Amino acid sequence: MSAAAVAAPARPRAAARPARRPAPIPPRRPAHLRVVAPAVRRRRLLRPTVLAALATVVLLFALVVVNVWLAQSQLSLDQLNGRVDAAQRAYQQALLTRAEAASPSQIIARANQLGLVAPSQPPIAVPVPAAGTSTGGTSTVGTKVP
Repeated sequence: MSAAAVAAPARPRAAARPARRPAPIPPRRPAHLRVVAPAVRRRRLLRPTVLAALATVVLLFALVVVNVWLAQSQLSLDQLNGRVDAAQRAYQQALLTRAEAASPSQIIARANQLGLVAPSQPPIAVPVPAAGTSTGGTSTVGTKVP
């Protein structure tokens, strides 16, 4: 067997195609008529674009308003913090003044200004009788207890 005998069988030829017809020529239109592109598509794109732009402007305006509100609130907080600091300083100063006035050296100095003198002897505790008990009519005020 030869190589030609082993070769694949020949394909049947396709049927001859009919010749193509040329495209039909459109009829001529009168000169006063013309085709107009639809404007509906433009309106469909215009409305969402305008709405999106308007929403963006409103959002930016809202952000500016919130930013101004926050800045004003921060200013009032700063003023309030200043008032709190001043009140704390005044309170601390009042505490210092009170502590200085209550010191023993200040009390002695004020007593000397008023003409008071220190006692020569320490004070003596005097017993006070309870209610309903009689001491016999004698008073122990001013007497020395050994």
